[in-house]
Amino acid sequence: MNATDAIAHRLIQAYRQRTPIHGNPASGPNDIDAAYAVQRAVWQAMVGDTRPTAWKVGSPTREVTPTAAPVFPSRLAASPARFPGDLFMGLGIEAEIALRFGRDLPPRQQPYSRNAILDAIGSVHVAMELVASRLADPEAAGPLWRLADNPLNGALVVGDAVPHWRDLDWGGLTVQAWVDGQALAGVIGRPPLGDLFHCLPWWLAHVGGARAGDIVTTGAWSGMHPVGLTTEVAVMFAGVGKAVARIGAYHVPA
Repeated sequence: MNATDAIAHRLIQAYRQRTPIHGNPASGPNDIDAAYAVQRAVWQAMVGDTRPTAWKVGSPTREVTPTAAPVFPSRLAASPARFPGDLFMGLGIEAEIALRFGRDLPPRQQPYSRNAILDAIGSVHVAMELVASRLADPEAAGPLWRLADNPLNGALVVGDAVPHWRDLDWGGLTVQAWVDGQALAGVIGRPPLGDLFHCLPWWLAHVGGARAGDIVTTGAWSGMHPVGLTTEVAVMFAGVGKAVARIGAYHVPA
């Protein structure tokens, strides 16, 4: 078994048996290409040949090349969503905005312009990422392990459509998270990297274009909120919409 297959095997077992991986940089992928190879191997084992239709993409700064990962079909849901309680080994939530494409953007050599990308977006939605790693300590494991682990994606909930999204003041939205009916402190959320759409040209090149119906989310607006193993979580963009998920007390078959 080569290194890619060995790391993928550990992640697959963590998904299926819900036992965390005690990883460190020395035991993970050697470089970013190896991390993406692990992503593809895990997808093949868990999903098969089905093409991804939902993605997360992001970058810590505009100067750093973004990274991306597909969202498993079983972990993509419309709000109000419900997920099995033992799907996660710990949980955090992030308030995000997801973009759904209304028409195809086929792969091509020349990058798509910002206007061409915006014209292809069919709808924009409030979204909530459920953050749940297969790693016992994601920080200690290092960035390549985290990238191999679908940058800690547990699930993606697609909520209310945002009306008049082209005219919205994206920099002035109050973001609120809710846990079991209790509101956390609201903050003025900031678009990832100051621009909701910044990573999209890179993402389109990375995944080979988009098809109508594809969904991509581009990062957290108010950080990650650890919530433990709770029963109901929600995020709300004031005056715009919300996304809600219930974490049920039932089990996933092994």
